[in-house]
Amino acid sequence: MLLHSSACRGSHVLLASCSNISGRFLHFPSASTPLKTLGALRTLAAMSYRGGRGGGGPNSHRGGGRGGGRGGRGGGGGRGEERWWDPQWRAERLRQKQREVENVDENEWWNRIGQLREGTQQELVVKQRNFGRDGQNILADMARRQGLYFNAYNKGKALVFSKVPLPDYRADLDERHGSTQKEIKMSNQIERRVEDLLSRSKLSTNDSASSSNVSMKALPSASSSVERPADIDKEKLSFQLRDLQNSRKMTPSARSMQSFREKLPAFNMREGFLKAVAANQVLVISGETGCGKTTQLPQFILEEEIDNLRGADCSIICTQPRRISAISVAARVASERGEELGETVGYQIRLESKRSAQTRLLFCTTGVLLRRLVQEPDFVGVSHLLVDEIHERGMNEDFLIIILRDLLPRRPDLRLVLMSATINAELFSKYFGDAPIMHIPGFTFPVTEFFLEDVLEKTRYKIKSERDSSAGSSRKKRLSSVKSDPLSDLFEDIDIDKEYGNYSITTRQSLEAWSAAELDLSLVENTIEYICRYEAEGAILVFLTGWDEISKLLDKIKGNTFLGSSNRFLVLPLHGSMPTVNQREIFDRPPTNMRKIVLATNIAESSITIDDVVYVIDCGKAKETSYDALNKLACLLPSWISKASTHQRRGRAGRVQPGFCYRLYPKVIHDAMPQFQLPEILRTPLQELCLTIKSLQLGAVSSFLAKSLQPPDPLSVKNAIELLKTIGALDDMEELTSLGRHLCTLPLDPNLGKMLLMGSVFQCLDPVLTIAAALAYRNPFVLPIDRKEEADAVKRSFAGDSCRHITSMAAISRWFVLSCVLGFTRMLYNVKGEERGRLSTPKMWEKWTFILHQ
Repeated sequence: MLLHSSACRGSHVLLASCSNISGRFLHFPSASTPLKTLGALRTLAAMSYRGGRGGGGPNSHRGGGRGGGRGGRGGGGGRGEERWWDPQWRAERLRQKQREVENVDENEWWNRIGQLREGTQQELVVKQRNFGRDGQNILADMARRQGLYFNAYNKGKALVFSKVPLPDYRADLDERHGSTQKEIKMSNQIERRVEDLLSRSKLSTNDSASSSNVSMKALPSASSSVERPADIDKEKLSFQLRDLQNSRKMTPSARSMQSFREKLPAFNMREGFLKAVAANQVLVISGETGCGKTTQLPQFILEEEIDNLRGADCSIICTQPRRISAISVAARVASERGEELGETVGYQIRLESKRSAQTRLLFCTTGVLLRRLVQEPDFVGVSHLLVDEIHERGMNEDFLIIILRDLLPRRPDLRLVLMSATINAELFSKYFGDAPIMHIPGFTFPVTEFFLEDVLEKTRYKIKSERDSSAGSSRKKRLSSVKSDPLSDLFEDIDIDKEYGNYSITTRQSLEAWSAAELDLSLVENTIEYICRYEAEGAILVFLTGWDEISKLLDKIKGNTFLGSSNRFLVLPLHGSMPTVNQREIFDRPPTNMRKIVLATNIAESSITIDDVVYVIDCGKAKETSYDALNKLACLLPSWISKASTHQRRGRAGRVQPGFCYRLYPKVIHDAMPQFQLPEILRTPLQELCLTIKSLQLGAVSSFLAKSLQPPDPLSVKNAIELLKTIGALDDMEELTSLGRHLCTLPLDPNLGKMLLMGSVFQCLDPVLTIAAALAYRNPFVLPIDRKEEADAVKRSFAGDSCRHITSMAAISRWFVLSCVLGFTRMLYNVKGEERGRLSTPKMWEKWTFILHQ
C-alpha cells in the first residue's frame, strides 16, 4: 500500500507510552479549565468509579451517601467530617493546611546538608516536618547545589538527602495503611548465610564464563552505556575485552581498514589527543572536512580504555545532529573494528536502535541523550561524552551544553569533547572557561568552484526571461512583486553589464532574468546533464531545500531523454523523513558504467561521507524555522545558508579525487552570506524546551536560558511560558502541573501531547493517538515518484469530505486491518515459498483492499 509502516509503528510507540494514563490522569489541578466541563466529569466518573456517588466504597468509612460504586469516597458522611465536595469547607481546609506549613531556615539546612556531604553518613532522613511543596523545592535546590540528591516520600512526610541517586519509592518510608511492602529484619546469622549463598552463585557464574570462548556473546552482561551490574567481575571483563580487541586487529579486513585509518590526519594526532583528554575535563576539537574526527576520535578513546584494562568501566557516548549520521558513523566504526554493528559499537535514534549489553561506544542523536537526562540528570556511568557538529547550533545542542557546563563540577570524572567542523571553536572554548583547543587539518583533494555566472557560461544554458520591456524594468518589477531578502536585494541592485562585462551576452541576459526567490529546477537538470555528458566519471550530489523540490527534479530527470536511462544513471533521493533503510542506499557504489546522482537536503551537509562523490551542485538554500515573537508565528521557509555551510557542502566533493562544486547562485551573494547560521534557539518557538527545563528542575526558565551561548529574545521566552500556562502545563508560579508532568514524559509538542492525554480522558484514545502520531512523526502517505498519481488518488479516496487528520486516521486504520487479515491468512493456510510471495504482491493487496471496501 501507499502508507508508511513506520508512521503506524510510531503510533504504537506512543500508545505504549500512554497505555496507563487513563487510570492515573485524574489529578489535574483546578487550573486545567478544560476538565471543568460536565462531559469531562461524567467521563471521569465512568472511568474511575463505575457506580453512583458516595456510598459503600472501601474508602467511605461510616456515613451516609447514596450509591454503591466501587471506590466511592462516601456521600455526606464519608471520611468522618471531611467534605471536600463543599467549596467553603475545602477553602477553609486548604487555608488551615497552609498555616501548618513550616518556613525553611536556609542557613540551618545549608549547614546540615554540608555536614552530610562532608561526613561518613550515606543519607539524611527527615520525618514529620511539613515544609510544603515550595519548601521541598528549596531543599531540593540546596541539595543539588551541594552535589547531593533529594526526594520526598509518603506525601512529603519523609524527606531524604542522599549521596547516591534515590528511587521513586521507598518501602521503609511508606506509612500508608495496608501497605504490603515491609522492611525485612534478619539476624546476623541469616545475613551471613545469604552472603555466602550469593558469593557461591557469583563464583559459579564467573567460572562458566571463563570456560567459554572469547566472543561478545560470551562476555558477562554489562550495560550498554549506563548501568554496571554489581555482580560482574570487572577485571576479568576488561581482560576479555582487550583480548577480543587484539584478536580482531589481526584479521585481514581489520588490517586493511587500519592502513586506511593511518592515512587520515586525525590518526597523526592520536597520542596528543589522548593526552589532552586525560589532562583536561573539557577539550574543543576543530577539524576540517575529511580529517576523520567523527569516526576516529571516539574510537581512539575506546581503544585506549580497553588496552589499559578499563573497558569494563568505559562508557562513551557520541552525539550526532541527525539520525542518518548516527547510523552511518556507527556502522563505519564497527566495520573498522572488524565487528558487527551492535556489539561494542552501536547506535540509538528515535524508534530505532542497534545496541547490546556489551556496547561501550554508543552513537545517538542529541534528542535521545536529552530524553535520558530526565531519568539520569548526572549521566551516572558515562565516562566520556563527545558532542559532534557543535557548530551547527541546533536548539538541542545549545541546551545540552548549558546542562553540561553545570554538570561538570558535580562529575569531575566525566570527560567532555566538543567537535566543530569550522573555525568558531574559540566561542565554545571561552564558554567552558578557556578550555584547550586542538585543530586537526583536513584531507581533501582540491575542489574547483563555479558560481552561477560561470555555470551559465560553461553550460550555455539560457534562463527564460519574463520581461515585458527592458531588463532593468523587469528586475524592478520582480523586486517589487516578490518579498525578497537582503542578499537577493544586493544582487538586484547590481549593474549586470558593468559587473559581468567579461561574460557573453547570453550569460548576462540569463543573469538579468535570474530570480533568487525560486529555484530554477530546469537549470539544475541542465547542469546535471552537462556533467554527465562532458565530465569524467563520479557521483553527483545535489543540495535542494526539501522533498517537494526533490520529487519535482526526479520527475524532470525521469522525463529527460538522456538522464532518464535507468541503465546508465542511478538517481537516489535523500530526505530526513525517508526510512533509514532507503537512506543507507546512498552509500553503496553503483555498478560499473553507471553514474550515481543523489538528490538531498542539508542532511548530507555534514557527518556523513559518500565516498564516490566528485561533483556537488549547491543551490545555496535550506529550509529553516523562523519565529516572529511579536506575532507569535513560526514558519518553515527556504533561507540562504551561511559560509560555514557552503564550506561543508564544498567539502563533500574531492574525497577520492579532485572535485568540482557548481554553485547555482552568484558569487556576490556568496561573499555577502553570514559567516555562521543564526542559532536555532534564537529563531524557533521555545515551549517544548521550557517544558524540558521545568521537568529537569533546572530552576526558572528565563534564568536558565540566560546562561546559553546566545540567550533568546525575552519575548520569545515569555510567549512560550504563556502558552504552557494557557494549556495548563504550568501554574501561575511557573511550576509543573499534573498535566505538565504527563507532557514531559511524551516526546511530543505540548499541544499534541495534551491532545493525546485528553483523548485518553474522553475515551477516544485510539483515533487521537493515530492523528497525533501522524502529526508528530511524519505524513503516513509516501510519495512514490513512479506512482504519484496513484498515491494522490488513494489519498483522496480516504479523505472524502473530511479533514487531513481524519484522512490519516482512516488510512492507518485500514493499513492495520489489512495487515491483520494478511497475517491471519498466512497462518490459516500455512503458506510457504512461492505461494507466500504471491500473497505479498501489489495485486493481492489491491484484492484485499477491494474486499475491505465492500
